[in-house]
Amino acid sequence: MRNGSKLMLGTAQLGTKYGIANVAGMPSIQTSCELIKYAVTSGIGYLDTAPGYGESEKMIGDCLNNLHLNSKPVIVTKLPSVQVLGFKTEEERKSFVYSSITSSLKNLKRSSLEMCLLHDPMDMTYQKGEIIKILSDLKQRRLIHKIGVSVYNPQDIEMYLNLGCFDSIQVPINLFDQRLIRNGMLEKLSEKGIEVFVRSIYLQGLLLMAPEDLPDKLKQAKKPLELLSKFSEETGISIKEFSFLFVRDLPGVSKIIIGCETIDQLKENLTMMELPPLKKEMIKEICQLFIDIPIKIIDPRMWK
Repeated sequence: MRNGSKLMLGTAQLGTKYGIANVAGMPSIQTSCELIKYAVTSGIGYLDTAPGYGESEKMIGDCLNNLHLNSKPVIVTKLPSVQVLGFKTEEERKSFVYSSITSSLKNLKRSSLEMCLLHDPMDMTYQKGEIIKILSDLKQRRLIHKIGVSVYNPQDIEMYLNLGCFDSIQVPINLFDQRLIRNGMLEKLSEKGIEVFVRSIYLQGLLLMAPEDLPDKLKQAKKPLELLSKFSEETGISIKEFSFLFVRDLPGVSKIIIGCETIDQLKENLTMMELPPLKKEMIKEICQLFIDIPIKIIDPRMWK
């Protein structure tokens, strides 16, 4: 019997209007808190947040502080990009990192961070790895217990593996974006015992959109979405289930990050955890159908 333990609740939706298919907007603080409570009491032990997700960190801290739950979830937060700010001195960069970590601790109402990821993979090598050294120092001082990186492409992961100083990684994988499966990167991460968090399993909602509803900037996704819709009809399995199950059963995946705005959406994901795996021939066909999806479709940074 499966449960929610492999799920991680993403909270970008709770602090900002997130996702290409989001028409409901940001839920109220009360709704967000009820959602977090339901998630944690249902066995979801990880929450994903970041200073860049609006008021997400503060909302999580206030909510958990008021709930007095028996077990506290692990909170994964992030360090905002340092290299884009263009600080001129090491002291300025160090000060920024410290102030960001201090702010996260205050917002989350924690004495230490269980896990902090670089939100910008370019910070791995910025100023000859200076940011990693600062985070490693904070880890030694037990202000941070684990460090990692949120990445976007295979080149980021190669850099990550070469550095060999991290505990965890957040990666995008979905039906359209199978790059890390095809090139063996997911397997490499698993072999090294790295904790792998998979985000974007619905590609920020794109996979669940009707082809005719696509905005002009994503019209090139029409054909693969039509193929996905046809495959769904032929197999009798919904696109949402396909998207979820395909990632759920990949070897090497530690957690799946799911974003929800309502408890009903969360319940749906928890229900899908109980479903049997997809048949091997179906997975093989999926891999063939979506073998060459353009990067402009699978990388949301390019949608703008």
